Amino acid sequence: LYFIGAPSMYVPHLRKLRKAKRAKPSETETAVAKALYDLELNHKTLSSVLPRFRINTAKEVSSPKVNKKGIVVFYPLRYLMLVRKVQKVLTAELEKRFAGKIVALVAQRKVTRRPTSVYKLQQVQRSTTRTAVNESILTDLIFPADVIGKRWRFRQDGSKITKVFLDSRDKKKIEARLPMVALLYKKLTCRSV
Repeated sequence: LYFIGAPSMYVPHLRKLRKAKRAKPSETETAVAKALYDLELNHKTLSSVLPRFRINTAKEVSSPKVNKKGIVVFYPLRYLMLVRKVQKVLTAELEKRFAGKIVALVAQRKVTRRPTSVYKLQQVQRSTTRTAVNESILTDLIFPADVIGKRWRFRQDGSKITKVFLDSRDKKKIEARLPMVALLYKKLTCRSV
C-alpha cells in the first residue's frame, strides 16, 4: 500500500508503478500510473489484462526538431508477451489521455558487459548483448509495423547509420510517429536510424 502524508490518504494508482519504497515518483510517472489504473477500471478490453501489468518508469522526451512530445513507458521484460497482445489498444488509449504526445512502450532490458576472457565470451547470452538489446528496443518502438530489411551505411568518418525498411502496409499507422521513433531510438541507444 502507498500512503502519502497521513495514513488515511491511500493512493491506489501507485501500485501500477514499480519503484523503490523511498523513491518519489515524478509527475509523468504519476500521470501514466493514473491513466493505467483508470483504464484498468473502466476499459472493457484492457480490464482483464492490466491488473497484472506494472511499469518501471516513464520519461517525457521532447526535441526542437520534432514538433510533438513523446512519453516513453518502460515496463519489466517479463510482461513482453502480455503487452504485445494489447499494445495497439493500450498505446491508442494512452495517446488519447495524453493529447498531442506520442506514447511508446519499451521493455526494460539488461545489457551484459563484454567479458575480457575469450572463454567467458562464449557464455554470454545473445539476447543480452548490446546489439540484440538495441534491435529489440527498435522493434518495441515500431511495434505495429514489421521490419522487412536493414541496411548499414558506413561513412568515411567512421560513423554508422542504420536504414530500416518497414512494411508498406503499415505506412499510414506509423508514418506520423517516425520522427519521434528516430529521436527516441537515438536517445535510448546513442545510435541513429
